[in-house]
Amino acid sequence: MKSNRLKSLLSFFGLLGMIGVIITLTTNSTKIHHPVNEMNTDWKNLKVLPQNITKDSLMFVMHTFNASLGVDCSHCHAAQKDNPEKLDFASDAKMNKEIARGMLVMTNDINSKYFLPHVPDPKPKQITSVYCITCHRGNSNPEAYLQGVSKMIPILMPLKKNEMKMK
Repeated sequence: MKSNRLKSLLSFFGLLGMIGVIITLTTNSTKIHHPVNEMNTDWKNLKVLPQNITKDSLMFVMHTFNASLGVDCSHCHAAQKDNPEKLDFASDAKMNKEIARGMLVMTNDINSKYFLPHVPDPKPKQITSVYCITCHRGNSNPEAYLQGVSKMIPILMPLKKNEMKMK
């Protein structure tokens, strides 16, 4: 009887010990911390994004573009002249890069004029800000989608349609 109780007790403390080791090994306090360099001035040709953007933030923005437009990096970035297998991120050879800059300025303007002034009570309540995916929805050219929306507007807003006819 005592040996079963001793085994149960040892098993319990062994389990607690293993849980403690797992917690110790997986918490942030035991991981090596590499501080992010907040002032990276190595970026070349940033015209809309801030010069002091961190690498993590820049990569987040670029990956958001990729996902929102359903494209890869070569959609905006040209190949290097000496090595076509690699991209020349500073190059402005592709028009899509300039279009992306214009779209970024546009979304920033929309958000600052129509959404940020109303925080924390956004108008309309369903949308707090617009992003690339708001219109692109995984398509590099959302023209077909937006044409469908423009055809729906008169149906959804008959008063606007009648007002337009009166003018």
